Amino acid sequence: MADNVRAVRQKWLALADEETRSQTGRDNARERGGLRGSLRELAEAWQETGGWLRGVRAETWIVLGLVVGLLGFWEWVAGHYPEAIIPSIGETAGALFKMMQDTRRDYFNAVGSTVQIYYSGLGLAVVLGWSTAVLMGLVPLFGRVMKVILDFFANIPIIAFMPLFVALLGLGPLAKIVVVMLAAFIVITTTAQAAFEGVGRGDEEAAMGLGASRLQAQVRVVWPQVLPQMIAGLRLGAAQALTACIIAEIYTAMTGLGGLIVGYGASFNMPRYFVTVLTALAIGSATSAVLRHLERRFAIP
Repeated sequence: MADNVRAVRQKWLALADEETRSQTGRDNARERGGLRGSLRELAEAWQETGGWLRGVRAETWIVLGLVVGLLGFWEWVAGHYPEAIIPSIGETAGALFKMMQDTRRDYFNAVGSTVQIYYSGLGLAVVLGWSTAVLMGLVPLFGRVMKVILDFFANIPIIAFMPLFVALLGLGPLAKIVVVMLAAFIVITTTAQAAFEGVGRGDEEAAMGLGASRLQAQVRVVWPQVLPQMIAGLRLGAAQALTACIIAEIYTAMTGLGGLIVGYGASFNMPRYFVTVLTALAIGSATSAVLRHLERRFAIP
């Protein structure tokens, strides 16, 4: 009897052990299946991400790398100097936050003043510069005279005429707008005129020979070829205009971002000084990025 009980007990333990091993195997298989599914999902997500990454232009990665490198270098240099000389990224960000919370709104007023003067002068330079370039192409004598004038003033810093503009126009925004306009006008006009010269007369004459009027030939043949180069010249003129705008603000009534740069620099408030300089850099970079996009948009494939 005892032997039978012992045999039944051993058989029951063997069955229980087998069931345990079977359950463990099923659990392991389920885990392996879940792991394979997770790996499959991860691989699919990586492929989708890789496809998106492959669509990013190489120059974008280069720019991002340069930005990260410059930020790292900035933080490294800031760690070796006090805040009064080179503030860290965190200190500069804190200064920006405080400037934005200032109830006097000095920062926002300065940005608004600089943006207004900058884009007003740049807009006038575009209208006058491109119109002058067209006239230089249509009237050869006028073109030859303007070339001499542009070459002459291109060798003289426009800011040198600032005392004259202040005497004639006062310390208000008009004198600054004129300085910005002239600084960009020379570059915009010169590049636009060179773009028109680069288009062969044969293309226009061929279009007119096929029945197009002179205006139609200009709009459909000449302008599509010269517009990308004109926008490239506008991008160069925009950089000159921003520099002239900041200098004009420093030279005259100490307004706008130029006034803040002088004020914070004189008091060695370097975090706010860096914020102001970076704001001017952001305005110029945004303008250049938009113009570069337009240049690609109108480029002839």
